[in-house]
Amino acid sequence: MKSFFIIVLFVFGTLLINAQEVLIDIIPSKLLGGKYLMSNNLKSTNEADTLSLPFFDDFANAKVYPFSGYWTDKAAFINNSYAYNPLSIGVASLDALDSVGAVYTHLSWQVSSVADYLTSKPIDLNYAASDSVYLSFYYQCGGYGDIPEENDSLVVEFATPDSSWHSVWRTTGGIQTDTFFRAMIPIKEPYLLKKGFRFRFKNYVSISSNYEMAYKSNADIWNIDYVFIDTARNINDTIVEDVAFISNFKSLIKDYESVPWEHFKPFAEANTLDSISFIYKNNGTNVQNINRQFIVYNMFQEDTTFSNLNDNENIEPFSTLEYNKIISNFEFDTIGQDSARFFIKGFIETDTTLARRPRRWNDTIEYYQDFFNYYSYDDGSSELGYGINGQGTSGGSLAYGFNPLKADTLRGVNIFFNQVMDGHNINYFYLTVWEDNDGIPGDTLIQQIGVRPVYSDSINEFCYYKLDRPLYIENRFYIGWIKTTDDMLNVGYDVNRNAGENVFYNTEGYWMQSMYYGAPMIRPVFGKAELAISSPEYFAETSINLYPNPVSDILYVNTISFNEFEFDILDLNGRIVSSGRSSETISFSDLQQGMYFVRINLNNNIITRKVIVNR
Repeated sequence: MKSFFIIVLFVFGTLLINAQEVLIDIIPSKLLGGKYLMSNNLKSTNEADTLSLPFFDDFANAKVYPFSGYWTDKAAFINNSYAYNPLSIGVASLDALDSVGAVYTHLSWQVSSVADYLTSKPIDLNYAASDSVYLSFYYQCGGYGDIPEENDSLVVEFATPDSSWHSVWRTTGGIQTDTFFRAMIPIKEPYLLKKGFRFRFKNYVSISSNYEMAYKSNADIWNIDYVFIDTARNINDTIVEDVAFISNFKSLIKDYESVPWEHFKPFAEANTLDSISFIYKNNGTNVQNINRQFIVYNMFQEDTTFSNLNDNENIEPFSTLEYNKIISNFEFDTIGQDSARFFIKGFIETDTTLARRPRRWNDTIEYYQDFFNYYSYDDGSSELGYGINGQGTSGGSLAYGFNPLKADTLRGVNIFFNQVMDGHNINYFYLTVWEDNDGIPGDTLIQQIGVRPVYSDSINEFCYYKLDRPLYIENRFYIGWIKTTDDMLNVGYDVNRNAGENVFYNTEGYWMQSMYYGAPMIRPVFGKAELAISSPEYFAETSINLYPNPVSDILYVNTISFNEFEFDILDLNGRIVSSGRSSETISFSDLQQGMYFVRINLNNNIITRKVIVNR
């Protein structure tokens, strides 16, 4: 991984001279545009919200936002992909994006300014100094993201109902590291040892000084893990006796993260991997005997299709174990005709020691194996930005190769473009499909004008670009674009999956293969004609948020431009299963688990979104 970061730095240094492919540090949008605001100041909180010790969070039990039972703001990004060699699955990342995924408008390259906050709920610290109360946590500078500069920093602040926020700890950036460091802060001053104590993290950020506006995106990543406050501690309290997952399962499909179900099911046996991988770490000093378990659950049929519930092995202290469990007799199967979804849940068990109970969430991982209507190399999480950039790249091409499992009709493409400051990557391009020419892009099959990047309003949500005319594809093909300006388009880039051998760019009249490890977030869509889905241009005009998705019972709808709306819920066959009128919520409580389409009428403008019901 160190060589990867060196390449990125080299590219930044030479970018202004040569036209070439580049990677940009970025993090995805953080969901629910406009719904949540970060907490900059100490807020009054109900007495019932005061927490008791011990306080512990390893961010394994939250998605996207910090767990609201412990934290009061939403700016930190909870993820499984930004930390390098974490202690456990799940970290809180502080960065340069606000809670809706936009770059903070007050930031600049000239000065380091406050960006994110991660603020605790009030805690009852009515203890004596002799009770030895400490706050500890682990932090990492950069990880897989941008490395904070020397003038950037991570800060911890304390406050009580009787005192304002004040800094008690700080570290500066400048050096990328593969490890997490531990911070141990005593809480011994009498004015802090009272009910209503609060603490918070905040980061100081300076964005890229490069002249290219499409670079002005996310920067200066700090990853935080294992936040712990308790009594009877000391400065040498450095060991965490815990065995935890450090990464999630990966796709069980050969070559792809996802493929269309109608393409996969005739060739399921040949395209299913014969093993599933567990990666977990022993953070403690003792040998632990681990019992590994997992189940595969068919979401659409609501039943378990495969399970393995008894598999033991010892793991040595301070070691990481990657174990591949052979599952050669497993096969994905369902009664669904055009789509399928499987839920894979993994567990590791040691014992039921009371001291480990707060860390039980990092003993579990959950993964969804999707078969819808698209091909995907990426896992849906954008850690970086990718594109071709530099003087003379107007007219340059980016092509992404795919090998379909069967001949079918190409209808369009899903693309995730990263947000940059003031939308400076929203430039028109020619959406293009090429045929294969002995392993590189060949003749043009279709070239579509009037297309440009558009930001969606949900975490890593792709925008759909429909082709003007469908294409019948039988063999390997390439999909991508031809630029109309020198600016970089800054497409999302997944560094946890690798499809670099399928990425090609052309700026000087010939095709070059990408030199990077990763996967651009571009997904060709196949099959039957889709339900009406809003065009990318319309997404930019209306702005609507649906959450949570997957949903259990109630789906919240946040519309920026309108109030009341009419809605229909359609099943996968296009039948309306529920209708109504609302101003905020849609109920799914009477519907079975599975995938649906929600069609919303906003002032005679129709928007359709996919929603997963999962209980």
